[in-house]
Amino acid sequence: MHSKLFSLLFVCFTLSGIAQNTIHSPYSSYGFGERSYGTDPISSALGMSSITYFDSTIVNMYNPASYNTLSQGQPLFSLGIRGRVSEFSQNGESYINGLGMVDHFAMAFTLKKHFGLAFGLKPYSRRGYELTENAKVGSDSLRYKYLGSGGANEAFIGLSSTIFKLKSSHLSIGGNLGYLFGTAKNERQSSIILNNSFFGGVDSKSVRFSSFHYELGAYFRQDFTSKQSLTLSAVVEPGQDIRAYRNESLYIAGNVNNPNTYAVLFDTSNVEGSLRLAPSYSVGFSYSLKTESTTKNNNTRNAEWLFNASYTSTDWTKYSSTFNGTEETYDYNATSKISVGFQFTPEYKFLENAVNTNFAGKLRYRLGYYQFNLPQTESGSAIGEFGTTFGIGMPIVAQQALSSINLGVTLGKRSNGEPQGLNERFIGINFGVIVAPSNYDRWFRKRKLD
Repeated sequence: MHSKLFSLLFVCFTLSGIAQNTIHSPYSSYGFGERSYGTDPISSALGMSSITYFDSTIVNMYNPASYNTLSQGQPLFSLGIRGRVSEFSQNGESYINGLGMVDHFAMAFTLKKHFGLAFGLKPYSRRGYELTENAKVGSDSLRYKYLGSGGANEAFIGLSSTIFKLKSSHLSIGGNLGYLFGTAKNERQSSIILNNSFFGGVDSKSVRFSSFHYELGAYFRQDFTSKQSLTLSAVVEPGQDIRAYRNESLYIAGNVNNPNTYAVLFDTSNVEGSLRLAPSYSVGFSYSLKTESTTKNNNTRNAEWLFNASYTSTDWTKYSSTFNGTEETYDYNATSKISVGFQFTPEYKFLENAVNTNFAGKLRYRLGYYQFNLPQTESGSAIGEFGTTFGIGMPIVAQQALSSINLGVTLGKRSNGEPQGLNERFIGINFGVIVAPSNYDRWFRKRKLD
């Protein structure tokens, strides 16, 4: 089992290293790209409520205080894949674009009795777009093509610790220390529209990230009865300076689509500077209600209702960049996000009652809603996104393992509300697998000889 998990870990590192564009959004051209929040299949099915839901069967990378909630000796390996199909429309014209990628991978397990550890790779920001515009300049007709690609990934390691654990109360804190790396690139190609000529110029700008990053989390759980419990969660990402390197190049091109025809007019490479990240905090709660056991056809059922809600605030007015000793600020707005999610489990004791529970009774049914604003504006109007989410979780009960397959689907819209604005309707699909050793193959267990 150990060798299989580490082999899978190696494959995921390879896949993440060769991943290309993973988003298609004109709004990702700003700053260091578009932030990634709650893109795992479980959070995405619960209305993007990423900090409030955790138990012994999942890996929650977005609240680092959660790692010690896992079962003793049963590590979890989580792998996520996501895709998105978008329809963009403006002024009566529309087009469709689709993308897919490996989203994340992570491994988590408990240490001793009161500690939990996790490590892996997750997305931090993404840039990806392709726009074309035709313009008349004097007697020439020009075509401008705007391209964006790249973003930042975060290789992280997290540790959580129990502060106190009583009969009905539990408080834990934790933190993630990550290393941000990657490159976000913007490019503008200008060419003359004449007899299929592609002669013109190319203006290329990119920022390479290479820096440490951290976030802190906490959760408090209060059991009112054996059937009811409330969990309060909080995650803080302080404002912090990220080391970055800027590259700017200007070329004249015989063919803007062929880099081999480029001649350098201007070039500055690896200008060291920094980005000041926008401080952010998230708070939320999760309420669990387990119904009284019911018996039908000589089979006992133990259902659970789970309600999650969270609020996130990010002060994008604090975002800035500094290169060559000059600080540049941006006309961004502070943003907020509201997320709500529901989960219904017909039989939460699926391991104990695996034989007497049908397939539908073992599933976890999820539904959610979210809404937030982007920091940018379009024509002076705020750009909002809202979506409805749903999904399922299917436990794999072979040999009493905590493995599962999870699916999350998002139906969303992004717009500034203006008739002439850019509108995006999309469907996002997030698929994930959580792998755990069987109950008979626990890790870190002391063996005894008779």
